Amino acid sequence: MARKHVRFNYFEVKLVPAKEAFKKQITDPDGDDHTFSSADLWNMTSFLEYIDSKKDNFDTSVLLGDEVGEVEPGSIIYTDKYKTYGFQLSKLVETNIPSKKKIGRIKEEIMLEDDEFIGHFVTIIYDKTLNVVMVQSNLYGLSTVQIEQYLTELRLKYLEEIGCGNEEVLAVRLTPILDHSKLKTALQADYYRKLKIKGSDISLDSALDGSSMISDARRTLFKMKGVNIEITVSLGVTEKTASLDEEEVREVLKEFQKINPDQRPKIELTMKEYEEAPIEVINLIEPRMTDRLSLEVEPRKTIGHGFLHDKMLEKYIQRKSDIRRVLGIIE
Repeated sequence: MARKHVRFNYFEVKLVPAKEAFKKQITDPDGDDHTFSSADLWNMTSFLEYIDSKKDNFDTSVLLGDEVGEVEPGSIIYTDKYKTYGFQLSKLVETNIPSKKKIGRIKEEIMLEDDEFIGHFVTIIYDKTLNVVMVQSNLYGLSTVQIEQYLTELRLKYLEEIGCGNEEVLAVRLTPILDHSKLKTALQADYYRKLKIKGSDISLDSALDGSSMISDARRTLFKMKGVNIEITVSLGVTEKTASLDEEEVREVLKEFQKINPDQRPKIELTMKEYEEAPIEVINLIEPRMTDRLSLEVEPRKTIGHGFLHDKMLEKYIQRKSDIRRVLGIIE
């Protein structure tokens, strides 16, 4: 058995006017399927139920540049107890196809028929009570931007199907759920594995005093008349229980708190809260709510959607109270 670490991100699902799709939305009132303001939460219930009920009679494929996105047939799972829908999105590619290889033998090309693709998959859980999605992070699957584009186009096809194709064109936006309490967690962690700081001469000079751990690097920047700087301090990969100097790291984090938010350098911290805890990477400018699962997978096998869905749902139920807290939702 091989151990595989799978990461997940949490988002609110919103609908915004297409021209504002890339603007940051702040308000998040309740929404329904056909009446929206500029940043309403999207209730995906009827959309997913329609796709599930139509099965083979509704084409969910959408062209995404040179690739194709699709809701994997038969992947929609409704869990009535928790009011959640699970589904899987496929990314179908026909370029950069891998080869088969035996030791000591010449590689063999994987020959695809005209209607065949290589598939990469992302499992998603949607909570209809909060309009929140938990999205598997897959390097080879659809990216967040591609998922937004895919759901936008598929929703338009759905509206055409149900006779609502003349509505205002709205784009799907996945708004990351941010947990600013992570800075407090970082200050109390026992193990710091890596500290990465990126910024300009202005942001680095705005509040960090001359005794901080990056002062020498900042002075070097000034001497070279540079504008931007990136500093990474890390441990060797074999030092599993070692840590950077805890007090030095905490001092940098405390200085970070004092800086005007508009001038803060980007700080990314790789840490463990305690020895048995999983390693966590936190972007302190945008501390997204994330999770990881460690799963055992048989060699030459992939992680099944149903199995992954069940593991994700377990994790989601554990995290739901934290999501409510961050979003300010009272039960």
